[in-house]
Amino acid sequence: MKIDLHVHTSEVSKCGHMSAAETVGRYKAAGYDCIVITNHFNSYTADLFAQAGIPDFFEHYRRSYLLAKEEGERAGMLVLNGYEIRFNGADNDYLIYGMDDATAKEYRTLFAMDPKSFSALAAERGFLFYQAHPFRNHMKIMNPAYLFGIEIKNGNPRHDSRNDIAHMWAKKYSLHMIAGSDCHQQQDVGVTGVLTKRAVKDEAGLLAMLREDDYTII
Repeated sequence: MKIDLHVHTSEVSKCGHMSAAETVGRYKAAGYDCIVITNHFNSYTADLFAQAGIPDFFEHYRRSYLLAKEEGERAGMLVLNGYEIRFNGADNDYLIYGMDDATAKEYRTLFAMDPKSFSALAAERGFLFYQAHPFRNHMKIMNPAYLFGIEIKNGNPRHDSRNDIAHMWAKKYSLHMIAGSDCHQQQDVGVTGVLTKRAVKDEAGLLAMLREDDYTII
């Protein structure tokens, strides 16, 4: 299976230029079997929606994911939910896979956490916590002990993510390595991702694949 682990849609990510429907269609045409929607999950984005009259950011986030999921079902492609979280007062971005709805609903509490406390929560509740593009400008190096892994290959062409340094860092500290296109617009579709021989059918299957590093980076 060909999977992109880092995809944005315009319904939530204000810097996104493609709707859920267009994103799914383009990934299907590019030969992907699965994408993970990892829209921006932070106070800034939540506040923008609150100002626009949408006070419950989680419900909006969830509905936006379901648009992509339903489009994927029509197209014959698996669409799973993830998050790209940023904590208050910091610039780092983190990718989360497997976070349950009950936890995500407490988004204001999550945004007020720091990586150390969030890492403990992730370990307690069984979801995976990766730093996205850790060597991009304005990112701060995180204590590897707090992370399950890092994104060693970020495909966004408008940023220098210094993927080679990220790869070396992951090897040095035995961090799990992932790749994602960081797709925001048409030119970003299918830049990178992972290949697995597993038949991933749901979130549980994705988490098992990630925990066991049962994939190759493309």
